[in-house]
Amino acid sequence: MFLIAVLISFLTAFFLMPILIKAANKWRIYDLPSDRKLHSAGISALGGIGIFFGIRMGLFSSLLFIAEPTLHKSSTYLLVGMLLIFLNGLGDDLFSYSANKKFILQFVICFLFVDSDGIFQQELHHLLGSYYMTRLILTIALVTIINSINLMDGIDGLAATMGIFICTVFSFLNILHENIFLSVLSLSTIGALGGFLYFNRNPAKIFMGDSGALMLGFVIAFLTISTPYKSQTYFLSHTKLHVVNIILATISLPVFDVIRLFFSRLISGASPFNGDRNHLHHILVDSGVSVGKSVLVIFSIATFQLAIAVSLPFVPWYGMLSILLISYLVIIRFISVIVSAEKKSVGELLRKITNIF
Repeated sequence: MFLIAVLISFLTAFFLMPILIKAANKWRIYDLPSDRKLHSAGISALGGIGIFFGIRMGLFSSLLFIAEPTLHKSSTYLLVGMLLIFLNGLGDDLFSYSANKKFILQFVICFLFVDSDGIFQQELHHLLGSYYMTRLILTIALVTIINSINLMDGIDGLAATMGIFICTVFSFLNILHENIFLSVLSLSTIGALGGFLYFNRNPAKIFMGDSGALMLGFVIAFLTISTPYKSQTYFLSHTKLHVVNIILATISLPVFDVIRLFFSRLISGASPFNGDRNHLHHILVDSGVSVGKSVLVIFSIATFQLAIAVSLPFVPWYGMLSILLISYLVIIRFISVIVSAEKKSVGELLRKITNIF
């Protein structure tokens, strides 16, 4: 069943991508070059369509083998929310919505489909004692995660690579927890992203667009709040702190980056919704590191933060969050200090560092 999810989703996305590239060329549906973008010619932004149908096909083909009635509520929330978020992003790809309009639509969709039985909703409800306050806070968290993934889609292969990394962790957690639906969701997303990544690696032939990036963010946000902690397996049954810390570490890098940019833009007097080239991936590329090696560096940082959480299972969640934040700030500071030097020496030093990998 798990192999079917990966295989069907991969093949669906893989075979749809050339069709979507041809369709974009025929109807001239392109992501056009700009000062913030690296590509110099229009490239199809319809990859999200292939990812969407890849995930759906992986889910539906695998769910044929599942006979658990408890799946109906979770699957309904996910499928409807995914569809609405996907259409929201596709509308922007085709008609260019304003950032404010996209944000409001995301907030409404997430508020309506935020229910889950995961560890974060349980803990928040226990802490706050209010169902609607819990929904509100989780909605803010969902929208933050969605946009953090969306904003990682700035260089070829990055969003797909990080999506595969994050969903691999969630698939591992949910297989251990014996949550079949969330396991299949994670694996279907991995497969669809794999089929897309073949065409999105540098130099990219197609982008996932907002339809793909927002939908991927929604899936990751859904997995974040829905992953349970009760397990019959020894590895994770001894403490729920371990699971919380692993989840926090898995999503920490993109979330910290978007929060950093949000406040830095506010401090500078700019709108937090206006794009710039201060993302971590932009800093690396602008300093002379190749696109491929920039993806590898960011993947390595994410893996390092996950390793911290795995190696410190009994640290309270707020302690782990502090450790992850400090490590992120140290890394950003290190890169910023290097970038403040002469550009040529910056690029040479970072290229030497990335050659280690």
